[in-house]
Amino acid sequence: EVAELSEDLARGYIGGSGLGAALLFAESKADTPPLSPDNPLLFLTGPLTGTRVLASGRYAVVTRSPLTGIWAEADAGGQFGSQLKWAGFDGVIFTGKAPEPVYLYITNGRAELRPAQGIWGQDTYVTDELIRAETTAGASVACIGPAGEKGVLFAAIMSEGRHSRAAGRAGVGAVMGSKNLKAVAVHGTGSVSVARPDKLEQSLRALAPTLVKNSRARSQYGTAGGLMGAETIGDFPIKNW
Repeated sequence: EVAELSEDLARGYIGGSGLGAALLFAESKADTPPLSPDNPLLFLTGPLTGTRVLASGRYAVVTRSPLTGIWAEADAGGQFGSQLKWAGFDGVIFTGKAPEPVYLYITNGRAELRPAQGIWGQDTYVTDELIRAETTAGASVACIGPAGEKGVLFAAIMSEGRHSRAAGRAGVGAVMGSKNLKAVAVHGTGSVSVARPDKLEQSLRALAPTLVKNSRARSQYGTAGGLMGAETIGDFPIKNW
């Protein structure tokens, strides 16, 4: 079903992670088993996703972690978040369990569950190729491989095929597999309206040189380029964050 996102909820819980915290609290209980059909799995975006704001294309996956039994959040970049917004949706909430393997295809205001028996067992590279061949070459696919299907507790959700963007924390891929959900494919051709586009353009022009300079190490070395900065501000992923 399609539900409206209220302005109060959107303003009260900013971003995919904030919105996920509110929705997970509302949709689950303190003792909900992580790999049960009752555990919600949420793919969510933020208010800037799909706009021209730099580095705003990320999406958050929120659920209850099979590793810890508590809050799980993993996020990834690439095109998936923006495509979801361009298709007309701020997010997707999965509950229950499909009787057979399925994937969800979302495009321009429509969503349908499709059979995935023929894709189950494939790795994420092949899954991406097969689903885009069934849907459209321009789709962005977030999917699991054999690890998620078999409930490996640290399984990731991968998107962008061989470009390999990972929502890799807290075992969210195992939760996806527990629902017999192989993938979510999205393709949108719409846009995200901005209240004051002229002000946004001014802001982007002012900030772009600084962002390019500060992200040069990431461009050269990938995620490893951010290690020194993360350690400096206390955001280095050691000792359980």
